[in-house]
Amino acid sequence: MKKLLVVEDDVDLNTTIVKYLKIKSFKCEAVYDGEDAVSIAYEKNFELILLDIKLPSLSGFEVAKRIREFSNVPIIFLTSLDTQEDIEKGFLHGGDDYITKPFSLNELYLRINAILRRNFQNETTILISKDIVFNTLNSTLTKNKKEIHLTAKEILLLSQFLQNRDKILTKEEIFSHLYEYEEEQNDASLRVFINRLRKIIGKEKIQTIKTIGYRYVS
Repeated sequence: MKKLLVVEDDVDLNTTIVKYLKIKSFKCEAVYDGEDAVSIAYEKNFELILLDIKLPSLSGFEVAKRIREFSNVPIIFLTSLDTQEDIEKGFLHGGDDYITKPFSLNELYLRINAILRRNFQNETTILISKDIVFNTLNSTLTKNKKEIHLTAKEILLLSQFLQNRDKILTKEEIFSHLYEYEEEQNDASLRVFINRLRKIIGKEKIQTIKTIGYRYVS
């Protein structure tokens, strides 16, 4: 399940977007302030950020600029500012798309999916080693050109590692990515997934960062 951050100070609109996207099987966190948006984007991993421009404390442009200092997460601006100058400014500050208000929720959903299809930065295949390849289009792993069966959780975990190559992922970030709210989260199950992936792609590819989490080594 993809995890999105919704940054919009209009509480009603924020709530409407979050409810709609949850129906569409996204996990969402909502914030209403620019400073809070930067903080949570730094602390947690998101697949995409929906970002209003007219925000308390920091404008959406400044939020995007600061996020770009530590993350390449896709950003879609949501705004009533619709001049060519504003649109150009949005892209220059690190935005991946720009939607002017009012917009339909269906259009928003289609734009999100279009961005997420590029989530591996246009990589359709990732070479893990000389004989192991991950296909990002259909989420399959092949070894010596033979497909390796992975569980849904293992695919989610491997995808998360590959999208965050050489970056330390905390256990909390991994749990948030792997599990639904109602599912039990525990270290034992995570270790099983990690050990399984290590057996397939090599123990050295996934480092344990003591008391913190794990890091995929590219």
